[in-house]
Amino acid sequence: MIFLFAYLDSIRSRVAPGQRINWYILTPESAIVSMAQALVIFLILRVSFQWLQSYPQLSIPWMKTVFSFGKGLLLFIVLSNVLSISLALLFGTWERNFLAGIQISNNISTILDFIIYGGFYVALLLYQQFKSQQLQLAAYNTALAEAKVTHLKQQLNPHFLFNNLNILDQLIEEDPKTASTFLQNFSELYRYALETSEKHLVGWQEELDFAKSYFNLIREKYGDAYQLEISVTNPKGKLPPLTLQLLLENAVFHNFGTSETPVTIKIQLGEKVIVSNTLLPFKRPKHHGGKGLENLRQQFRILGNEPVSIDQSDGLFTVGIPLIP
Repeated sequence: MIFLFAYLDSIRSRVAPGQRINWYILTPESAIVSMAQALVIFLILRVSFQWLQSYPQLSIPWMKTVFSFGKGLLLFIVLSNVLSISLALLFGTWERNFLAGIQISNNISTILDFIIYGGFYVALLLYQQFKSQQLQLAAYNTALAEAKVTHLKQQLNPHFLFNNLNILDQLIEEDPKTASTFLQNFSELYRYALETSEKHLVGWQEELDFAKSYFNLIREKYGDAYQLEISVTNPKGKLPPLTLQLLLENAVFHNFGTSETPVTIKIQLGEKVIVSNTLLPFKRPKHHGGKGLENLRQQFRILGNEPVSIDQSDGLFTVGIPLIP
């Protein structure tokens, strides 16, 4: 890009009003010299930017850029004049080349060359620095999101454990045989909870299979008081572990189902996951809760672009969950 710019600039400088176009105008030797000069400017600026490491007091980015650019400009002017003096002494052209007007013109040209080509290089350095900072910021945000999700999942696992231990405690008093079966099945399910504790997402099929197994535990305790209906229409994507289990648990803990008036829970998997249940709230609610759903909302806020939707109308409580690609 620099060579092309220098070549076009050399053509522009050789074209005068009314001048005929010839092959000399298109020769690239001027661009080659400009390119060599630009490489020297790049080297000076790189060194100048590296020197800034010894000036920690310059903490403002634009001050660092201006300081390094100015320092590089002074160094380039000095080097250019030293080279001119050396060549003049070597070829005996001092009196001809070092007139005041010529020196002023040469130094102005040197300054303009440095500003033009140095400006290209500083823009490149700042762009690279910007990209590096964006990558660091993205890595930081990813790490922060992972830490938040891990924290939220650590809240869910004890929640899952303690709620089911409460069910087991009740079953031991009411039906020891059923309690034994419940414990065996629960141990298998809790193994899944532990295995997925390090994962942020699992396949929708895994989650659905786990939800079915978890609902079998519910039926062992409550019989036909809770009914589960599932429909699957070409879903694609993943879910945070224990998502469907948490929504099943939420429906059971907040609604009083009986064999005569069961609570119907529907899981619909398509473009989104829709979990709904009929509303039969306790007259005296045992669980005020809400932490599980809030936990779920926070996880999806971190992991996905779409939020969790919650609606309560027409005798239904409905939660809409996006599938995460």
